[in-house]
Amino acid sequence: MHITNPLLLPLTLLLALPPTSTHAAPTAAASPKNIYLTSCTTYTLQSDQRTSAAILYTAAAGSSNPSALSTLAPTQWAGSTQRVQLSGSIFESRIEAGAEGLERSSIAGQARLGRERFVCFRDGGSVFRFGEGVVGEGVTVCTAEFWCGSLGS
Repeated sequence: MHITNPLLLPLTLLLALPPTSTHAAPTAAASPKNIYLTSCTTYTLQSDQRTSAAILYTAAAGSSNPSALSTLAPTQWAGSTQRVQLSGSIFESRIEAGAEGLERSSIAGQARLGRERFVCFRDGGSVFRFGEGVVGEGVTVCTAEFWCGSLGS
């Protein structure tokens, strides 16, 4: 009598599959440059102002001192190409339509800062707080919709 392990065939098929783009995640996670695509609200005594921002960190993210920050009118990052001046170069993001519905850390698109390539992932949880506001007053709170890690030039 011959008995086969039903788990062996799926594992064999999995090992035979070619590598996928999900291998970009470890490279991007170790990136020296990370750009967060955010939705921001600046709270002041007069009113609340909504903006979008691309926030560049070349060191540990999370501080209130990013390497560069550029704001733009409130925008939908997913399903469109966005361009903004960031750190002396043009930053361009291309996030796939529907990517806002992906699970956190799922690949969502790509970006470039000058000639440097980035891979972008769904975030939805990272929060950045700027005490003086990015427009010079109040407190600004930005929530990252996506984060992009450098793949190098």
